[in-house]
Amino acid sequence: MTAPRTGVYVCHCGTNISAMVDVEEVRDWALENLADKGVVVARDYPFMCSSLGQELIEQDIKEQGLERIVVAACSPHMHEKTFREASANAGLNPYLTELVSIREQVSWVHTDRAKATEKAKAVIAGGVFRVSEQVPLEPLVAPVNPATLIVGGGIAGITAALEIADAGYPVHIVEREPSIGGHMAQYDKTFPTLDCAACILTPKMVDAGAHKNITLHTWSEVVDVSGSVGDFKIKVKHKPRYVIEDLCTGCGICVEKCPVQVVDTGFESGIGYRKSIYTPFPQSVPKYPVLTPDDCTYFARAPARHARSSAPPMPSTSLRPRRSSS
Repeated sequence: MTAPRTGVYVCHCGTNISAMVDVEEVRDWALENLADKGVVVARDYPFMCSSLGQELIEQDIKEQGLERIVVAACSPHMHEKTFREASANAGLNPYLTELVSIREQVSWVHTDRAKATEKAKAVIAGGVFRVSEQVPLEPLVAPVNPATLIVGGGIAGITAALEIADAGYPVHIVEREPSIGGHMAQYDKTFPTLDCAACILTPKMVDAGAHKNITLHTWSEVVDVSGSVGDFKIKVKHKPRYVIEDLCTGCGICVEKCPVQVVDTGFESGIGYRKSIYTPFPQSVPKYPVLTPDDCTYFARAPARHARSSAPPMPSTSLRPRRSSS
């Protein structure tokens, strides 16, 4: 099988490359030693990414009938798109153009000119071998689901959700606790200004809960992710609240009447109490309480569970949870 006709183009990048790599030697070596891999043109130019450098490539593709292009220059992150577009302008499939880095991976990391030159030759040879095996590709257009899933309803998740939702896209927030807010809801003051944490957080929580483009999935966890970019399928487990949300007004009477108190190892971090049915804190969003069956006498399976009407001993500590005045 005949190797595809390949052009190799070595960039000086001003002196970024040429100061440490003998560009002319690399150019000549590629033409002489990679001919069996199809190299029929090898050139160097001070700035290959310039309009004149791109025109040089385009001209050779048309006049020399080049089928593959290898550009030895800077990082592909910077100019791969540039050289692919140049190839496409000359009628060559852009995915038959390979950019290899002899600046970041060679010139900038070496102090020995001879060794840097030899490494540049090896890097270019690798690029030629690789591009000889490449096949033409065509970009695909696929429908993309515009919805965004955010795992975690802390201050970062809420802020991200509001930014995306304000741009007009649907957002789903999955939060494993009964309310969004995260750890910031537990703080009294925030560093470094010592502003009230609740004063900063609560308005954002309310906005997220009321935003038409945001759907809250609290007391929930992601259990499975499948699909691909633009078409992910997410399975979310919604734990039961044992509260009919459509009928709940958030009045708090159920919490008031509940006779069972347990140590709150969640929001209160073990230094406060909550009822078996509760909202984590007064500003919770959503407002609906959640009931934990393991703490409720109604769900108790053993008679001894019914004796839990009084508060259990408080853990040994002198700390008490602090609350903002807002």
